[in-house]
Amino acid sequence: MKTEFKLYEQVQLTKPLPEYHFEKGDVATLVEVAKDKQGNDGYVLEFFDNHGKTLQVVVVAEDYIALPPLHAVVNYRPYIAV
Repeated sequence: MKTEFKLYEQVQLTKPLPEYHFEKGDVATLVEVAKDKQGNDGYVLEFFDNHGKTLQVVVVAEDYIALPPLHAVVNYRPYIAV
């Protein structure tokens, strides 16, 4: 069953993005939906720090995101951008 993601909701990474220093489980805001050349859904994610400052904006395929569990705890970790 395909998940219906909504704009501006929080999503969780299902896979790491090492080129951006993000880990599986990190939380981002979905800010745009796009289609690739094959018609597959792609998602623009914005990652924020705990002060609301944008860390990165990245595009990922649908299999990189999931809705966070209903009763999840958000965990902060150090982030060092290159």
